[in-house]
Amino acid sequence: MSDDPPPAPPEELDEVPAVVLADDAARGTAIPTGPLLDVHAPTTGEHLLCVEDTTPDLLRAVVDATAASSRADWAWLSAEDRARYLFTIADVLADHLRPLAVTAALTTGRPVAAGSALDGPAARAAAFSAAGWADKLGAVGAAHRPGGGVVALLTTWRTSTADALTAVVSALATGCGVVLRARPAAAAGAAQLVRLVEDAGLPPGLVRVAPGADAAADARLWDHEELVAVRADGSPDDLRGVGVALARAGTPLRQRVDAPHVDVVLPAADLEAVARSLVAAAAGGAHERPGGSRVVVVRPVADALVARVAPVVARLRTGHPLDRATAVGPLPTPHLARAAREVLDGATALPAGLPERGWWTPPGVVTVGRHSTWPPPGPVLGVRTVRTAADALPHLEGAGSVTVWGGELGAEAPAPPDPRQDALDLLRACRG
Repeated sequence: MSDDPPPAPPEELDEVPAVVLADDAARGTAIPTGPLLDVHAPTTGEHLLCVEDTTPDLLRAVVDATAASSRADWAWLSAEDRARYLFTIADVLADHLRPLAVTAALTTGRPVAAGSALDGPAARAAAFSAAGWADKLGAVGAAHRPGGGVVALLTTWRTSTADALTAVVSALATGCGVVLRARPAAAAGAAQLVRLVEDAGLPPGLVRVAPGADAAADARLWDHEELVAVRADGSPDDLRGVGVALARAGTPLRQRVDAPHVDVVLPAADLEAVARSLVAAAAGGAHERPGGSRVVVVRPVADALVARVAPVVARLRTGHPLDRATAVGPLPTPHLARAAREVLDGATALPAGLPERGWWTPPGVVTVGRHSTWPPPGPVLGVRTVRTAADALPHLEGAGSVTVWGGELGAEAPAPPDPRQDALDLLRACRG
């Protein structure tokens, strides 16, 4: 790799603030600023911005202030009025799609082309769908909370704009306020969501951000008496601790755990359709499948499938995520990039000109043997060949979602995530 690509235009870099702090209105004068955490740019591995690590006292103040806002300014509104406000969020979203996509590109490596073409429409559809439940809560087994309360949303680099907006709008539909407990890489995006909600005319302070990763602050949040429910993304280890803490308090947790998506390809599958889906999965990488992509294919069609997929995946353009021609940007974390490069073992070269310290991995397809490990989340697809459909069943263990191509397996498998179902689950969790 030689020269760096041209820097992003200044107006693009201005979309990401130099510092993201916890909600200032809740801080008052008695609570000092917490320590600042560095967030590094996936494109260069260098400093991008600072994020306040919200202290336990400040996090409690943020939750207190959010709960007060929900009671004073929101929960007492009629269902029709809440719905009207929430539909406005979807209406004004168009003005925020570009900043949200640029923020995701610079902080997580998500290509801005995918952010605009895929994440934007998904976010708008999710916002409209969730807003529509505000005046139908009883019909779906949910309930209005006239006394308000707080829903905490734990966001990470995994949390898409659509998922975050679904959770925010769903919580608001019940009369609750929202605290965005954003991990450092997600803090700038969370701040953008707060601006979106306020631009839609909702009461200031109804949605607040409390960024950071301090475990003592997390514990203060999980124990807060105003906490109604939590929606979280993360690794199994991270979410296990959250689940234990919330179980002690009896607070519902709705979670999206990192777990692989498995594509099972049977002899009757339409290989062209499968190939298109797998190429899209490689391009989406860790952002769309944070648990990784695994392909289990029966032997009669294995060679034909790989012959269709591998050359196309290899040609996916790797580049700066702000370049609209980029299909594959850097990975969201350096350890994922290192792990993916180790799987490829230097078989595929990166394009010249990418910053050497960036978290880059070329896209590719690798064969996974019986005793091999699957590739980590990223633009690398792992393919394992089995003799029969029955032989595919053991490979579904631990899967977060499964797509079966060309028939049925005769066994129940988890379906891919459904934003509408996610909204309903959170609405019902807020019943109290």
